[in-house]
Amino acid sequence: MKNYLIHLCYRFRWLFLLPFALVGDTLFAATPDHKAQALVSQKKEEVVRLYNRKRYARASAQIEELLPLLKSRTDRREFELYQAYCNFYEKKYLVSANQFHLFVKQYPTSLQAEEALFMRGYSLACQDVDIRLDQTTTRSAIHWLDRYLELYPTGVYLDKAFDALQNLQERLMQKDFQAAALYVRLGCYKAAIITLKNFEEKYPDSSFKEKVLQLLIKCAKQLAMRASNEEKQKEAIGGWKLQDYLHSKGINDGGNIVEKIKKMEENKKSKESKEKSTCWITNLFG
Repeated sequence: MKNYLIHLCYRFRWLFLLPFALVGDTLFAATPDHKAQALVSQKKEEVVRLYNRKRYARASAQIEELLPLLKSRTDRREFELYQAYCNFYEKKYLVSANQFHLFVKQYPTSLQAEEALFMRGYSLACQDVDIRLDQTTTRSAIHWLDRYLELYPTGVYLDKAFDALQNLQERLMQKDFQAAALYVRLGCYKAAIITLKNFEEKYPDSSFKEKVLQLLIKCAKQLAMRASNEEKQKEAIGGWKLQDYLHSKGINDGGNIVEKIKKMEENKKSKESKEKSTCWITNLFG
């Protein structure tokens, strides 16, 4: 009987070894995956640590390595937002604007969608654009901030959106005013009048209102002075209806523009006469 039991155990010995084999295989197979998860957790902690210490460039580089390793959609969403903010704080505003835009497209129902939409427009608003150059970025910023206000009329970032829009409008206003003022400097007074009047209608409450009216008066005077006689002066001024236009804005500028031109010409002739007289006396007794 004893020999029979020994023989039976020997014959089915693999049944006793199977559980240990299976446990061993599971442990060995899980080891690489466990190491990978540990590496991911370590990288996530490192990104958050660098971000909190405002080491945004290094945090962004770590996120580039981390994102392909993330399997969870929640994790990817979190660190893609981190990456967009890293570029924003590094003043890479066009890059961050694009990343916030992609975030909204990929996660439109997330709790951070409102924040990302605002930051898309705000990033563009922070981009420094020389007013002498094309203002496509400025107009795009206005579009996306308006879009934010349309979708979230009582949103968290309402005040910041309004402030940014006001600054952007001021930038466009300044560019338009400089374009009009350039015509005046170049002596293109007729073109300047058209541009200035359009500016005044487009921005009726602008901070440049007084300067616009001053330039219109200057254009009117220059056009009148170019005319050969008083009749042509009246024709030059009347053709642009500047006198009526300025009066409608509450600007009389000391009376009729043509009359003022006559006074200017008389003063100019009187000054030239005095200069000639002084020169003659100097030559006589010099």
